[in-house]
Amino acid sequence: RAEGSMSRSGLVALLAVLGTAAGKAAVKQKRQNEDWKGQMLFRERLIAGAGARGVAQTFLHPIDVIRTRLQAKGVSMTMNAETFLKGVAPQFLLAFPAGATQFAAFEFSKERFAAAGLKGSFAELSCGAIGALAASIVRVPQEVIKQRVQADIYPNALAGTIKLMSTEGISGFYKGYFATISRDVPWNALSFMFFAQAKKLYTHLTGNAPDGQQNLMLGAVSGMAAAVIMTPIDVVKTRLMTGGASGGIVGVMKSIIADEGAATLMKGVLPRIAFLAPLAALTLSLYEIFGKMLVSGRLHIPVSEL
Repeated sequence: RAEGSMSRSGLVALLAVLGTAAGKAAVKQKRQNEDWKGQMLFRERLIAGAGARGVAQTFLHPIDVIRTRLQAKGVSMTMNAETFLKGVAPQFLLAFPAGATQFAAFEFSKERFAAAGLKGSFAELSCGAIGALAASIVRVPQEVIKQRVQADIYPNALAGTIKLMSTEGISGFYKGYFATISRDVPWNALSFMFFAQAKKLYTHLTGNAPDGQQNLMLGAVSGMAAAVIMTPIDVVKTRLMTGGASGGIVGVMKSIIADEGAATLMKGVLPRIAFLAPLAALTLSLYEIFGKMLVSGRLHIPVSEL
């Protein structure tokens, strides 16, 4: 009887262990089947967004300098290391909070849209716009200081910040705000939408989700298409921020066409593509890489299984 009781107890214990293991496996499988972005915590979105934008934007800074100097009025282009590093401090320091704000707002709005049953291109376009609008709080002051240093208006970011604060106050840091969001919000919205649609198309055609290298390619194409569309607004924004023009977007655009010809509105399109195509590619793909790494570390699930 004692042996039978021990056998039964052992069997019960074995079943309990197996049941617990099966339960853990089921939970793990459920987590793996869920969209990994839906499992990201708020702080993980901030970290992934900050890292993605900060790394991508700083890496591509020299191309941004070329674009600004081509678009600014009366500024010559000198090819040397000193020129290519102009404005790198505000670029580097403010890219991280801008990226964190953008992706946190983007993912938050995606969840709200999904909860309301809104999906597809409209939701992707809207969420991309919301993310860019939130980031504009940081992005516009960054652009004002960075571009004025790049265009030789200020010798460096610190001197520019002090001068701007003393002459124009806080409002000076938001000069050209509407021109900037008129460029950034549509560009980001289009880039996010094009990227999401490109990933869906790739998956539909190949039967597999795109990997890191393929995400880079899809992101580059998305960013390039959006960059070409928004170049005229970018020229207007640069003129407003660097003091080469004043007034509203439409007024400046009309003035440029009348004085310099319509082709001027596409000035700097090649360096803009050279900057924004890889910027979109790196930012979107790095966000996914960093995000998966953070979720993987917290849930103890291999990145390859997310």
